[in-house]
Amino acid sequence: MSRSLPAPSTDFIGLDGIVNLATGGEPPLLVAHRAAFERFAADKAAGFAGYNRHWEAADRVRAGIARLTGLGPGDVALPANASEAIMRVVSAIGWRPGDNAVAPRLDYASGRFALANLGARGVELRLAEPEGWAQPAGRLLAACDGRTRLVYVSQVNALTGEHADIGAISDALAGSGITLLVDASHALGVVPVDGTIADFTVSCSYKFMLGIHEGVLCWNRRRHPEFLPAGAGWFSGSAPAGPATYAPKGDARRAEYGNVGHLGAYLLAESLAYLEGFGIEAIAEHVRALSGRMVSGMIELGLDVMTPAEPRRRAASAAFAWAHPGAVVDAAAREGILVWGDNGRIRASAHLFTTGAQVDRFLARLPVFLGR
Repeated sequence: MSRSLPAPSTDFIGLDGIVNLATGGEPPLLVAHRAAFERFAADKAAGFAGYNRHWEAADRVRAGIARLTGLGPGDVALPANASEAIMRVVSAIGWRPGDNAVAPRLDYASGRFALANLGARGVELRLAEPEGWAQPAGRLLAACDGRTRLVYVSQVNALTGEHADIGAISDALAGSGITLLVDASHALGVVPVDGTIADFTVSCSYKFMLGIHEGVLCWNRRRHPEFLPAGAGWFSGSAPAGPATYAPKGDARRAEYGNVGHLGAYLLAESLAYLEGFGIEAIAEHVRALSGRMVSGMIELGLDVMTPAEPRRRAASAAFAWAHPGAVVDAAAREGILVWGDNGRIRASAHLFTTGAQVDRFLARLPVFLGR
C-alpha cells in the first residue's frame, strides 16, 4: 500500500521549521541516507567482498531507474552527471559538415552548449524560438529538416517549469532517423517519465530523485539499437580477445568508462525506494496541485509568470521573471523559506514533502520579499 502525502518532514535532514521550495536546485537528503552512508563505509572497508556490494548497489539503482522509465536495467548507465550523459550521446553520432541539431532556445545550457560546440565541425545548432515563455513542440519540429541528426529537449524546462509534450515530439520524429534526446532532470522522481518514447533519456540525480551529484543515462535499445560513445575505459568493454582489442559491453554500461559513483548509488537506491513507497503518479498529482496554487498566486500578484497554468503543461515548479532574484532569495531565506533565483527569474518547486500551508505562507510573504 502506498504511503499518504505529504511525506513527513521528519524523514528529511534539515526540514525542521523550514519551507523548502528549492528542490529544483538542491533538495534535502533523507534521514535514511545516514544509515546508507554507514553501509557504504562498512563495505568500503571490507575488501573485495565490499567492493562487489558497491556494484550491487549500482545494480539496484539501475533496476529502480528502469521501473521509473519503463525500460530495462540493461538500458541504464550511471555517468558522473547529466552533462556527461548528454555528451555520451552527442559523441556517438556520426556528425558530418552541414548536419544540424535542434533545441529550444530557452532550454538548459548543458544540451545547448554540447551541441553548439559542434560548430567547429561544421554542424549547425538551430534554436527554436519561444512564444512568450512557452516552447511549442511545433516550433521545435519546424526547425528540423533532412540534415537534422538530433533533437534535444527537456521534459520539464529548468528555467520556466513548462512540461513539454514529449509524446507529440516523439510521434512526429518517428521514422525520420532523427535522434530524440530528452533531459528529464526536472521530471524524474516527481512526475512520470516514459523512457520508451525517446532514443535517450538523461537526468541528474540530485534534484527530484533526492540523490547527490551524479547522473543517469537511459538508452532505449529497442528504438535506437546502435549506440557507441566515443570514449572507452576498463569497465565499458567486454572481455577482450587480446590486450590490444576492444569490444563494448552489450548494454548501456558501455557508457560507463570506469567505476560509477558508488556512494551515490547507496544513497540513490534508498531515495528510489522511498519515492516508490508513495508512487510517482501520486507524487505528480500532489506537486501539480501545489505548483498550480503557486502559479495562480503569482498571477494574482501581477507578476510575469513563466510557468503555464494548465496542469498537463507543468510539473513541480512555478517561476516568474525578476531582474534581481538574489535579493528575493535572501529575503525569503531570512524567514526560513528557501526558493531558487538565478537567470533573471525566481523558481519555487514543490515535492512530496511540501504542504499546502507552506505554499500559502510563501505566497503571503512574497510581496514583502519583492519589496512591495
